[in-house]
Amino acid sequence: MNLPRIPPQKHPQKIDTSKATPEMRKAAEGLESVFTGEMMKAMRGTVDTSEFSLRNSASDIYQGMLDEEYADTAARVNSIGLSEQILDYWLRSQPNPQYTKDSGTASTGGTNEGQSSE
Repeated sequence: MNLPRIPPQKHPQKIDTSKATPEMRKAAEGLESVFTGEMMKAMRGTVDTSEFSLRNSASDIYQGMLDEEYADTAARVNSIGLSEQILDYWLRSQPNPQYTKDSGTASTGGTNEGQSSE
């Protein structure tokens, strides 16, 4: 049986995520952490318990806290890579962002840009 060969797709080049502000990076890591935590929670829900398991409400709380810490650590060390994809998407979605070298923030041309909040 001969199957037709599918040519590899060209992926767009990644945007340099070093242009992201620390706030953007922290938000992207937070989203990755929440996603990973929810994924782990869903996976734990598929595990059957037996009469020999030592599960109670205290162990469930501890397991949830441990899973949350695992998710935070995974996001911090970029083990899944979701935060980089989020940053890539955010930077691509900005219309001609102009980064200032001294502040590290993006100029998006908003109506209140450059005004102080005092």
